[in-house]
Amino acid sequence: MGRTQPSVGQPPAAFRKAARAKKAKVTLNQLIPSLLPTHPRAQRGIDSAELIVEPKSAVKETRTPKKEGPDVSETNGALHIRLQVADTLTAAHALVTEKAEPDRPVNVSNKETRVAILNMASPLTPGGGFVNGAGSQEESLCMRTTLLPSLKDEYYRLPELGAVYTPDVLVFRDEDTDDVLEKKDRWFVDCISAAMLRNPEIERDEDTGFSHYVQEKDRQLILEKMKIVLRICQLKGIRKIVLGAWGCGAYGNPVAEVAKAWKKALLPRNDRKGKKKGNKETWSGIEEVVFAIKDIGMADAFEEAFGKGIDRDVEAEVDESDEDIDIAQRDREELQARIAELKQRIDATPNPQVKKGLDSILDGLISQLPTNSGKDIDEDEDEVDGSEDDSGDSDAGSEQA
Repeated sequence: MGRTQPSVGQPPAAFRKAARAKKAKVTLNQLIPSLLPTHPRAQRGIDSAELIVEPKSAVKETRTPKKEGPDVSETNGALHIRLQVADTLTAAHALVTEKAEPDRPVNVSNKETRVAILNMASPLTPGGGFVNGAGSQEESLCMRTTLLPSLKDEYYRLPELGAVYTPDVLVFRDEDTDDVLEKKDRWFVDCISAAMLRNPEIERDEDTGFSHYVQEKDRQLILEKMKIVLRICQLKGIRKIVLGAWGCGAYGNPVAEVAKAWKKALLPRNDRKGKKKGNKETWSGIEEVVFAIKDIGMADAFEEAFGKGIDRDVEAEVDESDEDIDIAQRDREELQARIAELKQRIDATPNPQVKKGLDSILDGLISQLPTNSGKDIDEDEDEVDGSEDDSGDSDAGSEQA
């Protein structure tokens, strides 16, 4: 079904960014301080936030019976893995409230369900480009929750193998409105803020169209980062986690590589003798993982990578709307802005070896643009978010919410 209302053009990118920046400052400086006195649990969560660096495995390796059987990655085992085309908080809210009985009030305390989300964070700045009007996943979380006050300056730069754990984050806005939720509808979730690898060297396979890491060390690093997130969940008694296409936007990580790494981290394979190969850690205590990925193309890549190891929720049929177009346009504009910035860096770089590496990163970013994207990249340079990195890179990755 098509539109029932006339199409309304979107404001220019710079205007929308300025509006988000203004709203962000009001949220941080006025709204959140006004909410905390009436939600002491949220204040305690902020005060209890901690930086956890290189946590050890919480569970010792268990012996697997020596018999041939189906690959655990193809059967899910006790761990249920699902895929949703949705944003992070929408998926988390469904987990927090999924056992609600029809005749009883919904319990949104998260004290029994123990749901956590992954904040795909900037490694350099608390909240990434939130106060500057960025619109990626981390900035969306900061606009709708009490997460940002827990991300203390002293935690940054975030360590490669570490994350900030924030319990009892209060969610006070939903995705569809700017209005603050009524007190009875606000809810809590735990959050793990961790940064993905930025601008790795990648190559594109001309036959398949997919990109992959050039350096094996990058492939190993993202796997270790994923294990850190899962270990923290175990240490904190998390039962259900909402993850995403971590680093697959403007940070330039190939979506197929990231999906395969998540699969390897979550679902170790057994060899013919029944021994686990690859990742030998088990994630007992974690019952369910939901990948919330708004971009359908990225969701498709995850479904292909996991195979039978993931259950994809059926997307509801919705009317085409300007909001859907705006999401796609915003993501494209942020990626185009990243490309424009990288081109400027390449032009200003005198070192041929560095220039070659940047060219490889640029090819990977360009490969993520829609094939019908004919918009002039230079028009969107004002969408570059953040300038804290000493290398001049954009702080706010276009992560999927």
